[in-house]
Amino acid sequence: MLRSKWFSYGFVIVAILVFFIIDQIQHLPVNNLLQEKGFEIPEPKITIDGQEIPFKSGQFDWAKDGTGPVIDQDEPPILFHDLLPAIVKPFSTLEIIFPEKNNIDDVAIHEALWGLERGVDSFNPMFFNSYTFNNIPGQRTMIIRATVADEEFYYTFPIIIEELVPYQAQLAEEKGYLAALEIYPRDTQQENWALQEVNNHHIHKAQSVQVNNLQDAQQMFPGLEIYSLPYYAIFNHEKILYQANNRDDFMKWMKIAAP
Repeated sequence: MLRSKWFSYGFVIVAILVFFIIDQIQHLPVNNLLQEKGFEIPEPKITIDGQEIPFKSGQFDWAKDGTGPVIDQDEPPILFHDLLPAIVKPFSTLEIIFPEKNNIDDVAIHEALWGLERGVDSFNPMFFNSYTFNNIPGQRTMIIRATVADEEFYYTFPIIIEELVPYQAQLAEEKGYLAALEIYPRDTQQENWALQEVNNHHIHKAQSVQVNNLQDAQQMFPGLEIYSLPYYAIFNHEKILYQANNRDDFMKWMKIAAP
């Protein structure tokens, strides 16, 4: 009788333990479940020009809204609350190295500009293990997706590209190319539309700006020496190469600089 009583108690205790274990397994985070299956999140080494970069990793809940991946929960501004942006120079190179044991099928690098309210402003996927930044200053979010069989893992971190010159936004965004800028007053639109005549594969960025007066132009572009209008300038990826106030001179220089 006593033995039967202890057997009943033991059965109840074992049943409680089994239900407890099942409940805990059901509430394990994804990372722990993967570890239970003997599969851990691959941990790459991420560097920018040799500087090792800290990151957040996981199997985030991603969705596509037409512009690119968006994290449904823990968006980067929240996810990065304890992660300072890496300060990098223009044209720095990002590299991702996974240990061979991880058997990575492919890697996609995404660059996104995040707004606190609007989510992704721009989205560019690159399917390589390295990526060279442009020279547009400001903060952006890097998102790396690694695929292993049917599993996808994400690694994300913020960076800030330094502003080395005050007119950096006007520079050519790639080495070996040129950028052109034209500024003209509103009452001379038809006379000074020089960029309409620019047809050169060396120029991959051209901007034409209409202003009310000289003061507006100087305030809009404080890093440039604008003393009269119209104003024309040519840039490479590092600095301003040429400035002019005459359209004919501008077009002649264009033919010399980028025939």
